[in-house]
Amino acid sequence: MRLTSRCPLLRRNSPASPPLNSSVRALSSAMESYEKSNRDRLSRLIQKIETRQSPLGWTLTGSIAVGGLTEIGFSKRSEHLLVISSRGRGVVSCDTGEKVARDYETDGDWLDLNGLLCRGIGPISEELIQIAGLHGGGLPLGNGRGEHIEVAYPNWPRAELIFCANYKSAFVEGHHSHCSSIASDYLRSFGFSWSGNSLAYATGSDVHVFSRDRSGL
Repeated sequence: MRLTSRCPLLRRNSPASPPLNSSVRALSSAMESYEKSNRDRLSRLIQKIETRQSPLGWTLTGSIAVGGLTEIGFSKRSEHLLVISSRGRGVVSCDTGEKVARDYETDGDWLDLNGLLCRGIGPISEELIQIAGLHGGGLPLGNGRGEHIEVAYPNWPRAELIFCANYKSAFVEGHHSHCSSIASDYLRSFGFSWSGNSLAYATGSDVHVFSRDRSGL
């Protein structure tokens, strides 16, 4: 009596399955091709965007060197920006770009890095300011008027900071005429003020402040 196995794995003529590592290599190659295609598309979109010192309807009011900058945060009551560094705290008027207060104290209960809150000084001394930067957090990315900022990293770790108007996006084909590249740098923090009338971005060594044109309001 002749026995024949019904198990495909025991049949001499059953086709061999492809090695697992071969399938993994094929999947990895496909993913690399997909990622490269996305990077190329992103680079093409960003190259179409005009570089401007200030977005249309906005003015760069100040660029201030701040060694050891760690966090920034906006007042919720006025157009002031709190800047925190390894050398203390400073306050900048977003309307004029001028430093209006300075404190060289580097340690105290005025800073809560777990809650990302900092006590203000000078004209905002009565406020606890929500901060963002080296230790986390984030500032508003839009102002409720169809203007917002987007960030891309085609040349990581250098970031492209892009201002978009009229509810357009830098990542959508055909929207580039509504967008402006306002920075290409190693960003630490960026965002709008709570009123939406000011904008700032910071690196580890400087901060740049913009004010929205409100002359026609």
